[in-house]
Amino acid sequence: MNNFALKFNIYDHIGYLVVGAVGILLFYFNLTLLNITWFPKFDLSTFIIWVIIAYFTGHLIQAIANIFIKERKEEFSEDEKRILNIARDFFEIKDLPDSEIWNLCYMLGVAKDVTGQIQAFNAYYSLYRGWFIVFVGETIFLLGCIFFFFSWKNLVFLALSGLIAFLFFLRLKRFYHYLKSKVFHTFIIIKRIEFTEDSNHA
Repeated sequence: MNNFALKFNIYDHIGYLVVGAVGILLFYFNLTLLNITWFPKFDLSTFIIWVIIAYFTGHLIQAIANIFIKERKEEFSEDEKRILNIARDFFEIKDLPDSEIWNLCYMLGVAKDVTGQIQAFNAYYSLYRGWFIVFVGETIFLLGCIFFFFSWKNLVFLALSGLIAFLFFLRLKRFYHYLKSKVFHTFIIIKRIEFTEDSNHA
């Protein structure tokens, strides 16, 4: 399991790099739209510096995402609430809200999920969330360009950026759903294994 955890921790860091790199590329693209030709050079001698900048930018974008994108962890379906009530008995904690019980299930799931799927879904969720913020920012920038410097080319870029942002929004919601489902499924399996072991020892 440690190998899986290490693998997907690496994926998390790669996610920061990719989100940051896309943000930097769009920033460069926006400078060209404004006919600004200045931009620091990119070659082998500056590669490490750009990796660090992209990594830092990725963290900054995810920090912005934390402000504007907040999943409603207090909202669960009836089936999910039944599993959370079982989890209350499992953890022997009765007075915590559903959101805190969910967090405990998530932590347990990460520790016990030998497939690494929980970490994978969480990494993809973070990736699409970062890309969504990047393209929302790009869409806002292009709206300003349309207002001050209208051109059909900018209008096409605006439509494309808005479409990409919408698609990434759908993807981040889907992977959050995958994440929730996998956490609950993992907990059910853990609970079932514990019940079977207790029955065998009885």
